Formats: sequence, structure tokens, C-alpha cells
Amino acid sequence: MENQPKGLKDSVALQSYITRKSTFFGLINRLVYAPTDSRLNFTSRYYAPILREELKELFALGDQVLEKRLAKMNRFEQAMNGNLLVECCVSADKQFVALQLKHFAQIDYQPISEVRFLQGDTAKHAAIVFDL
Repeated sequence: MENQPKGLKDSVALQSYITRKSTFFGLINRLVYAPTDSRLNFTSRYYAPILREELKELFALGDQVLEKRLAKMNRFEQAMNGNLLVECCVSADKQFVALQLKHFAQIDYQPISEVRFLQGDTAKHAAIVFDL
């Protein structure tokens, strides 16, 4: 169990198309989406419980269906301190997005979905829908 990723950042760092770059005399390591040499940023989005089923369904879709659905969707409305959390990682050029859906239970956010890794147009659409 020691080798399992502990969070979104660990899961992203394990992907073959993600590299680490040292900056500031090697004191700072940054994750970069290698195909476009674009820096990654991590953030969170909170949503109201009313969106639970819609978000669960979205995260369960196959890649091709997901791309079509995201292209037709509007932005999800965020809620201050909602009990649904989407942990997000997005490249600066929006060509890569990683997302994981979680819900608040037992004093912490617990995963509902696996981490979804999106690239290209699918990533661009997800960046719009989740306001990244």
C-alpha cells in the first residue's frame, strides 16, 4: 500500500506524460505537461449536494462520450464550502486536466470517483465546465 498515490498530485506525477522541472537553482520542482511544456496548477472546486448525481454520472462516462457531453455543457455553479469537492489539475495551456470527485463524510472529503485524466479538446472543454 505504500506505493499507492496519496492524492491528486501524486496520481498526476505518476503519468508518463508529466515531467518534473527544477527551477530557482534546483530548489523548486514543478510538474509540467511534457507534450506542450506547460506548467501544471492544482486547485479545488466546491459544489452543492444537488449536483451529486449529475457529477457522479459525468465522471463515470467513457472518454468519447465524456468529450461530447462536456462540449455541450455550461459551467457548474460553485457553492461556498459545498459538500462536493472536485480536485483539479490543469496545465497553463488547458491541454491537460486531471479531476477527482469527492464528498464530505466523517470530517474529511472521501473519493467518489477515480482520477480522470483528460487531454486535448476534452481537457479544454473540462476547463470551461469547471471554470479552471
